Amino acid sequence: MASSMSSLIAYALTGETLSLDPETDSAASLLDALESAGWPPQRVRDQALLAWEEERPWPHPLPPSSVAEVGAAQWYARLAQARALLGLDAVQLPPSRRTVLTPEERRLLTDVPPHHGPVG
Repeated sequence: MASSMSSLIAYALTGETLSLDPETDSAASLLDALESAGWPPQRVRDQALLAWEEERPWPHPLPPSSVAEVGAAQWYARLAQARALLGLDAVQLPPSRRTVLTPEERRLLTDVPPHHGPVG
C-alpha cells in the first residue's frame, strides 16, 4: 500500500486515514491541511492527551513497511516537527505496572564480578 508521507503522518497524529496533498512539504503546511480536513490543532492535542491518559500509544503506530516506503528518517523528522508545533513533543510514558521481578531478573541483579564482593 503506497502512501504519501503526509498521509502517514496524518494517520499517526489522528488515527484516521486521510487523503492529503502529497506535496505538503512542511510540518506547518501539514497541520494546515489537517485543519482543513477537520482536525484543528486542539482536536489533535485532545486526542493525544486522551490516549496518554488511557495508556494507549500515541502517535498511532504504523506498520514499519509503510514508514520504510517514504524513508524512516524523513518521516520521523517530519513527525517530530509536527509534534513540536502542536506542543506534543514531550515523551510521556505511563508508570510501569509490573512490580515483581522474574527469577532471571533477580539472578541478573545479584550477578556481579567477584571483585565487587558479596551482594546484600
